[in-house]
Amino acid sequence: MPASSMPVTAPEPQRRRITELDALRSLAAINLVLFHFTHVYAVKFGFSTPLGGEWPYGAYGVMMFFILSGFVNSMSLMRRGRPTDFLVARLIRIVPLFYIAIVANLVICRMAPLSGDPITMGQFLANLTLMPRVFGYQCVDPVMWTLQVEMMFYVLLVVLMRLGGLRNYFVGWGVLLLGSLTLCPTLDLLKTEYSDATWFAAGTAVRHLLALDFAPLFAIGFLLYQIKTKTGRLSHNLIGILVAGTVFHCIDHGKHNPAATMLITVVVTAAAWGNIPVLRFRPLVFVSGISYAIYLCHNNLGCVLMNTFDKAGVSPVMCLLIVIAFSFSVGLLVTRRIEQPITRRLQALYQRIQTPAPGVCATE
Repeated sequence: MPASSMPVTAPEPQRRRITELDALRSLAAINLVLFHFTHVYAVKFGFSTPLGGEWPYGAYGVMMFFILSGFVNSMSLMRRGRPTDFLVARLIRIVPLFYIAIVANLVICRMAPLSGDPITMGQFLANLTLMPRVFGYQCVDPVMWTLQVEMMFYVLLVVLMRLGGLRNYFVGWGVLLLGSLTLCPTLDLLKTEYSDATWFAAGTAVRHLLALDFAPLFAIGFLLYQIKTKTGRLSHNLIGILVAGTVFHCIDHGKHNPAATMLITVVVTAAAWGNIPVLRFRPLVFVSGISYAIYLCHNNLGCVLMNTFDKAGVSPVMCLLIVIAFSFSVGLLVTRRIEQPITRRLQALYQRIQTPAPGVCATE
């Protein structure tokens, strides 16, 4: 039977978390922190004296995170079997802490060195939608652009399931990859001359809504999950991964090294099959548990703190160590005291809503 006619993986019973994938998520978070506090900070604001080194590989952490997301969220949706449960679980996990971070940034962004570009009301309201770039606004915290892409992927995954694009997944993902291969380069080519045109803005909005720049990475993760669950022909799935990777490198303007893409795909694959024992290192798993809070809280707040210590005469290396320790401490505090209690309460509320009252029959 061709892979495109294979059924979507049936809902599975709960299994243990794949520890190695959690560890990879923590490595992606650590990579991001190092990238922002060494390379990005040095480029945007500069240290009073040279830091002595940079970590410029942030793009590869994002790449790994999106491939991971393609695998993990495909697994989550297919195991749950109900798109509504999947989306609600994702929203409960992401939205409350995101809104708290957005409000906190109204204060943080007034401080040096971020104070030169104040947040407008339009930008603030657009950020509350979790997809400001669709409306032509920048993220309040530059790091949050990846969250917009992630949210659009959740919606796309559910839409694909509803339309049968995960059952006939070479058709569903093929349409998205074709969109990536045609729309992204076209808009990039015409940007200089037509950036003010209404049709260009509409095309850009479609590009962001469908996450076309990163759909190939999500597709790689999805196809790895199909291989993991023995869905479809192995040869077809491997060819699909090769095609997705090729499309990604056709539209990314040489920003990523194809060898790095291959290496990251191999590492994610080995982790998904539980073949990297070193990734069971407990501190890595611990960092994974607080990675979302670190992601939301480290960048703008860390830049303000870095600037404060740097202007006070603290050496750049010591500034870096202080800010990294501070970011992870804030991540732990926010996770334990804010994120987890809110998540538990909202999950309990959703369960009560889903559970019929005594004597009431549940209907489809």
